[in-house]
Amino acid sequence: MQADVRPYLVPRPGTVVWEPWYLFDADEWSLLSDEIDGWDPGTDLQVARHVRVDVARFAQETGIAIADVALVVSWTSSTTAMTEAAPSVRFDSNGMATVSATLVGERLSGTLSLRSTISLAGTLAKQAAGVASIPGSVLAEHTQQAVLENASSMFPVHEVDFTHTRLSPTASWHLETSTDLTAPFFGTFRVLINKRDRELSAAVKRGAKDKRQQLLLDELQASVATLLLELALHLREELAEREEWPSNSVGDVLARTIAVSPLHLVTPPSPIDLAEFRTQLSGAVRSLGRGRIFQ
Repeated sequence: MQADVRPYLVPRPGTVVWEPWYLFDADEWSLLSDEIDGWDPGTDLQVARHVRVDVARFAQETGIAIADVALVVSWTSSTTAMTEAAPSVRFDSNGMATVSATLVGERLSGTLSLRSTISLAGTLAKQAAGVASIPGSVLAEHTQQAVLENASSMFPVHEVDFTHTRLSPTASWHLETSTDLTAPFFGTFRVLINKRDRELSAAVKRGAKDKRQQLLLDELQASVATLLLELALHLREELAEREEWPSNSVGDVLARTIAVSPLHLVTPPSPIDLAEFRTQLSGAVRSLGRGRIFQ
């Protein structure tokens, strides 16, 4: 439940128990974590959760019977800004409701926000002072986020023929970036793969990878992570102007990139120190688990 004050009675803490979200993956259900590792862009997600309500306490604290409310689940993607919802679910007489939903992968990207609400399902026959009366009034809510595309591992990937762009036609990839620190990170940063590099294009597609394809992905991952860290260093002064940036904004991701990096430098180097700087960047990226790891 949010900390804001609503103009009607709401249940006290503990009356509603939000049980964990579960994700169906590899033919089994497992707890939904803060990051969904290995998610392929465009892949549907199947999620489910239980919500329990103390029926007597709920009616006493809100003035509304459990039969008059419903559990509603909606979700939003930080990159696509698309919001969708599953059909509402009624609670049984014991105060239990279970909701499941299939999230269309083509409409997902970046950070996924799952919002669960207990809302008034219709107009009450008798309306008392201080009791919610407008259908859809939210009496309790819970939000959970999950990162689908980790900023320091892999970005949204799109294939483009570089011969039709300003980019070098012989380059294999390009990272689109932004220095607008308040912009949504996953909406502005993406990796473009040159279709002319057929080997790399095949490697980034879904499915099992052979050894060479995995090496190509490791190299791409390390290169992108290195570029991200170097960009963060160049913008260090702007990043320091605020203690906290909006969640999942460019400033937020770049600030966290610097914070978790073992790199001790605080400024990009002079030309004399460039070679050593590149070596330190490479080591910092590998220490974060990006790219090919020593065996």
